Order: sequence, then structure tokens, then C-alpha cells
Amino acid sequence: MASLLNNGRNRRYMGGFQNGIRSVPLVLAFAIAGYFIVGIGKADTLASVTEAETGVLAGNYEPGDTVGASAGVAVRFGGGGINWPATTNRPPQPMAFIYDDPPTNTLDAYAQPGALVVAGRTGYDNQKYKNISAAGGSVLIYLDVLIDAKYGDYHAMLLDASQCGPAVPRWPGEPKANEWGYLNDFRPGSVVQQKLQCVLEKMVADNPHMAGWFADDVGSRSWYPDINWDSWSPADKQAYRDGAVEIVKTFRKVADEHGLIFVVNGTWSGGTLEADGGGYPDMSQTGNALADGGVVEHHPVSELPYFKNYACAPQWATQSPITKGKSLMVAINNTAAEMQAYRDSGCYAYLTIQSEYGQAPTPWGEFHPNGLPNKTGAKVVF
Repeated sequence: MASLLNNGRNRRYMGGFQNGIRSVPLVLAFAIAGYFIVGIGKADTLASVTEAETGVLAGNYEPGDTVGASAGVAVRFGGGGINWPATTNRPPQPMAFIYDDPPTNTLDAYAQPGALVVAGRTGYDNQKYKNISAAGGSVLIYLDVLIDAKYGDYHAMLLDASQCGPAVPRWPGEPKANEWGYLNDFRPGSVVQQKLQCVLEKMVADNPHMAGWFADDVGSRSWYPDINWDSWSPADKQAYRDGAVEIVKTFRKVADEHGLIFVVNGTWSGGTLEADGGGYPDMSQTGNALADGGVVEHHPVSELPYFKNYACAPQWATQSPITKGKSLMVAINNTAAEMQAYRDSGCYAYLTIQSEYGQAPTPWGEFHPNGLPNKTGAKVVF
């Protein structure tokens, strides 16, 4: 996905992943115990993972505090992170992508603990986002490192000559990615790699209400419609993967410094470099251990057998000290029926029904605290 705002209009590209992905019918069995252990940090956040949610937890707890069991669910407040049972990310709840500026009044409904919203290339400092953070919700800010679309202050800072460094060149040969831009040279050691940490730190300094980033297009292989991955040499494919790994390492480094999270909207499917790009660090296993989660965007129910396995893959987030291997997986659906099927799969923490990302939809259900950070500087105690 590469979603851009241009002259106030929401413009949208859906990558070719849905046309190239192989459906893999797998049956996953989940044994969910009668008692779940939930851990959260001292980050103005709470956690409650019972499916029925019969009890309500409130207040700020110190690590190590405990509360009694409710409806057969034991809850412990521990040393940071989200400890959902297995990798099921339950119970799921609403979220929203808002790329227009300013957002509409429907965004006010997300000013609740546990809510998750993604702010686009502009408008991320709107008071409505600050209200969501103050209420205990999490605001992720969009950043695309891979293509040379400069719309938005932080994208211009990253790509043009700025206080963070010189202008970013295109990938050798200047391959076009899609209608919105050409591929940046993001190989390890490249200019954009050298500038990224500076830009991320600037975003943190400017936006104390942010909970992290939505890292668009960052995957171990290209699904851009104007790039023929099969025609690339093994060396170029390896450089693409290596560059993507370096990007997520930088996101992880800055996120850990400030107690934040990030999700990647790019594929990390286990397999070979040539066909799949591979997961990280184990290429044969699906998932990226450095990312707190990933995104599955506008895939029909017929592809759910694959995307259940993709979202529930245990390699996600295992190197995140924030979510600690309990991945924050997001499903973006076109219809209520599709969303229900993805919700029932048990592999997604957040779901939304959005074919376009101009405004926030009315939440489809209730919110609940889940231990995610809601602002910068809210250090998680490990």
C-alpha cells in the first residue's frame, strides 16, 4: 500500500500482493487455558484480555500489583508488554486510518483506552489525536521510507536535503514502484538509512502524543505493480531484503528508546528469497521479530486460510520488548462479512471496515485497555 494525500484529496493504491500471494490452506489449533496472565508496564496503560470482559480494570498500577480473578480470569500487572493468550490477540476491537486533514468528528469516538488510529502524512498534530492519546488510546503516525513521494513534512525531511542529511537518491536504475513514486535507494548504508533515525527522533520530539509508527510498504520483497520481482537479480533481491531489515532495525531502536511500537504494512512471508522474501530473522518462518505487528489489507475471505497463518505466525514481535511476541495484527476489510470472518479467526487485535482512508468510520464495537503505549516517554518497565 502507498496511500498519499495530494492537494487535500485522499488517493489510494493497493499493491499487487493480493494478486500474487499463494493461498496456503492450513488448520491452526489454539488451546486457550482457563486462566490468562496479562502484563503491562508503567505506561499509563492497562490490560484486560478476557473475551467476555465481565470485569473492568481502572487506575494506574505499579509493576507487580495484582488483582483478583474475574469470571475465571487471573490478571497480573507485571513488567511491561501485552501478554495475550497464545498469539490470538483477543478480544479484537475497532481501529481507524485517517489520512485526511482535518479529521471529522467521528474521530472523537476513538478517544478511549485501547483505541488505535493511524494518522497520515499530515494532520497528525491535530487536537483530536492528542485527545485520543490523553484518553488512553494509541496514535500511530504514517511513514513510507521506500518510495520517493515527498508529500508531508516528515517525508520531505527524509527525502530532501534537510537537517537530517542530503537528498535521497533513487534505487540504481530508477525503477518505478507505482503511480505515486520511484523506489528510493534504501540499501544498507544508503543516505535514507543514515537519515531515518534522525527523522524518527524528530517525529517523537514534535509529537509527544504519538504511540509509534505505521511503517508503510516495508517488507522483505517488492509487491509494487511496476516492479517485476522475478526479473531482479539475486543480488538485488538480497539488497532489497537487507535494506528492509535495516529499516525495521532503526524503527525498533527508536521505538525502544521511547517505549513505542510500530507495525509494518509489507509482507514478511516465510520461504525463499526469490519467491517470498522470507521472514526475519528466520527466513523460513513467517513474521518479523522486530515489528510489533503487521497489516493485512483488503483481502477476501477466500484468502483467509493463508492470512490466518500469516497473522498468527509466532515469529512476529519476538524481539520487541514492548509487545514481547504478542503480535499486534491489523485487518482492513471492505465489508462487515469479511471483517467478521477475520475477527473470528482469532489472529487479529484490530479490525476496520474501510475501502478508503479519508475519514474515521464509526467504531463497530467497544474498546478495552490492552497495555499498548499511548504516548512518548511512557517508559515500559521490563
